[in-house]
Amino acid sequence: MIAGGKIVARGTPATLGGRSTAKATVSWVDHHGPRSMLTDTPTALVNELSAGGRELTELTVTRPSLEDTYLELIGGTR
Repeated sequence: MIAGGKIVARGTPATLGGRSTAKATVSWVDHHGPRSMLTDTPTALVNELSAGGRELTELTVTRPSLEDTYLELIGGTR
């Protein structure tokens, strides 16, 4: 990845900027309203949150996209 004529990162698209090890954002809606958390272990977090049969509506798990990583590496904003 090049920014300003300088190499700022090297790797495959999956590993650039630590994407393969980046924390996941888990988002959901519960009786408290919309919520989200950053975590290294999204499956464990979802299991913990839904323990006892609690329903988590609008559940999503996301990691940084290649565009997110690029913008972070070059100091840009969306």
